[in-house]
Amino acid sequence: MTLKVLIIAIAASAQLLLANAAEQLHWSLSPIKSVAVNDSEDPWIKNPVDHFVLAKLKKNNLKPQPEADRYTLMRRLHAGLTGILPTIKEINAFINNASSSAYTELVDDLLTDPHYGERWARHWLDVARFGESNGILTVNEDRIRNDAWKYRDAVINSFNNDLPFDLFVQYQLNPRSNNISAEYRELRQFIHLGTRLQNNADPNDRQFHRLNDMVSTTGSAFLGFTFGCARCHDHPVDPMSTEEYYQFTALFFDQFNENPIASSKRIPLRITEPKVLINGDWKSPGKSVSPGFLKVLMQKSANHWLSESNKMEGLGNWITDTVNGSGQLLARVIVNRLWHHHFGQGLVKTPNDFGEIGSEPTHPELLDWLSLELIKNNWKLSHIHKLILTSATYTQKNSSSPEYLNVDSDNKLLWHRKPQRLEAEIIRDRLLDVAGVLKKQMHGKSTPVGDYKKALPDLPKSWRRSIYLQAHRSVHHPTLSLFNYPDTSASVGSRSTSTGESSTLFSLNSKFLWTLSKHFAERIKKESTQDPKDRIEKAYMIALSRLPNEEEITIGMSILNGQDDAKLTNFCHLIFGLNEFIYIH
Repeated sequence: MTLKVLIIAIAASAQLLLANAAEQLHWSLSPIKSVAVNDSEDPWIKNPVDHFVLAKLKKNNLKPQPEADRYTLMRRLHAGLTGILPTIKEINAFINNASSSAYTELVDDLLTDPHYGERWARHWLDVARFGESNGILTVNEDRIRNDAWKYRDAVINSFNNDLPFDLFVQYQLNPRSNNISAEYRELRQFIHLGTRLQNNADPNDRQFHRLNDMVSTTGSAFLGFTFGCARCHDHPVDPMSTEEYYQFTALFFDQFNENPIASSKRIPLRITEPKVLINGDWKSPGKSVSPGFLKVLMQKSANHWLSESNKMEGLGNWITDTVNGSGQLLARVIVNRLWHHHFGQGLVKTPNDFGEIGSEPTHPELLDWLSLELIKNNWKLSHIHKLILTSATYTQKNSSSPEYLNVDSDNKLLWHRKPQRLEAEIIRDRLLDVAGVLKKQMHGKSTPVGDYKKALPDLPKSWRRSIYLQAHRSVHHPTLSLFNYPDTSASVGSRSTSTGESSTLFSLNSKFLWTLSKHFAERIKKESTQDPKDRIEKAYMIALSRLPNEEEITIGMSILNGQDDAKLTNFCHLIFGLNEFIYIH
């Protein structure tokens, strides 16, 4: 064999090995595939999103649903983008707008509404395990962090200004950078938002509790990767070694100084430089490690991103690098989060876990296409929002077809619009909004909710949007706690949305809800005539963004039966108790 032939054979063998390695990679770690959108004359299709969905439906002998009526679309968009109810004037303007661009114009208006930032910041705060207290188990030490609210406001600004998502990520992973404009600077709090151990705990335990929180949250929030599983041993299912885990801790190692005091007793820190800990125990240190990243997502050595002066900046650069780093996975994860909140379930059902034990994507080609669209469009989330919201897939009506439910009861194939229950904060916001008492001023210090001794009642002085209620880790808010408020000790990608006995009893007996029912009744009296039918129609338009049907009018008339204020309050209380009030169709 000549040298030339040998070189060709080696090169061919190397290419084959690389190809085989790529095939063996988990789907989420494989390069994004560029997917062509086939031309189709199907009249249902509105934009490329629908091509992928329709192809899957046809493969399963299913047909999509037609477009929902305009009242439903109006309510759906407002709930999804701002959480604020449309006014009757806005509803009528949309219903009577004959322009073919009316719906797209409404999407554009809501994406630039300041309340959009409040709505979508709340989603990110779940992911960032945002809390405004230390989370110490000894609750009397669970003290408020006085400036934590500034992180929340910076996230709101980021969404309202459509800050490119790669910069949004980099700013949060660069806590000592001074090259961030004032409106986003508080994003630097991200890695420090986690919980603390109590002051009398061993400082070595406190040190590695914080490091594990920083590493685990970074993996879950940005990459949908369970980094924390590799703390004690190589990751049991995903390609991450214990050594790689501790290389990540090395990135965060100098971001805080743990006080070597516990209960007035000095206990020296045993680990003063990054090392592997045998079985995750600081009492059993192993070899020293240098800062590094996940090898399966590195096409260059770690030094390509790292610098001596700012290791955290290197982390942000690696995570957002779509060519040599983990940027393609980052794009997949955030696109899936957007889809999850618009449809109630992501293309990947486990938004915080894109690993082996997470869910497979229902529409992998669509996920890849949207991810490339995000990257190509300067990481602008508004572009992905608009693609999703203007698709025929999003605007479908709900269906309860027994035949289709037997085939796909979870609606994984997206053959209809599955109802979504609103989150706790939006339920409370809409109760206040319908009652006409919601204070809509934005930003600023959080409204106190109490302390470990006593939660404060939900009184008029606290009637701002729920995102501005203090996120105290030791206090259960009397309203939010009834509707699956998230655990703020760890990153949450998907909330539970069950409706149990406590929320039912709340709708029946809550003093807060009866108070708001009285306010709602007063609003109806001011905005309608004394005609009972007019009052019923106003109530439905204000609370449910639609007119009542004949049966609902008949029921309403039987309840009102005159001009009695108590009966009107009872009627308003009934509206608040409807399933439709907390579900979006």
